[in-house]
Amino acid sequence: MKKKTTFLLLLVIVLQLYSFKENTACDVLNSNLGYAIKQATNAENAPTLNTLKYYTYKAVNTLQKLDTKIDDCGCQSAETIILKGLTLLKNVTQSASIATAKSMLSQAKKDISISIDSITAYSLNNKYSPENNNSGTIVNQTASQNKLLYAKIDSILVPFEESMTTILNTDNCKEGYKIALSIFEKSEGKLLHAELTEAKRYYHLRTKEIAKNTLDALTDCANK
Repeated sequence: MKKKTTFLLLLVIVLQLYSFKENTACDVLNSNLGYAIKQATNAENAPTLNTLKYYTYKAVNTLQKLDTKIDDCGCQSAETIILKGLTLLKNVTQSASIATAKSMLSQAKKDISISIDSITAYSLNNKYSPENNNSGTIVNQTASQNKLLYAKIDSILVPFEESMTTILNTDNCKEGYKIALSIFEKSEGKLLHAELTEAKRYYHLRTKEIAKNTLDALTDCANK
């Protein structure tokens, strides 16, 4: 069973490695949006209105800093729906009713999720767009340079991938889950930073993705 789990993890890692190499800017944007959804979920589960607003402010703060990242990604169509979600979250911070606040939080999460789907579709379309395949363009020169950069970072992360695979083969899955979760959340937090080089973007995205695959593989065991 452990060998099967390890194989599936390695397969997912390989497939997802090629899925986000083409547009790290969009993946960073989606990571930030996912963080905002997480904070909105924390707000929904909050026992008091004050705690609810505390987590909502964290989501608001995240979304308010995304203008440059939206431009970097290039998916301008997602901006409108992100702003819609942001407006709802701001309204939540002014709400005097926990029931009303949670209703708005639910709708805001739906809006942000829609924006993530839109960005994902845009990124995939951009990946296969003919205009990105013209040789001799600045875009392709940058892409070629990035591939070399990504390959170097992938080699650096090999020991980390191996350590995550080792975690899958240990008997204490709950402890392994905690380790992977800590790494995932640290990488997620790093991706919130405004100024990231392409190398740091890719490094933190890959680290986060590897940790996420480990979390997914250990979820059932850890929840027993």
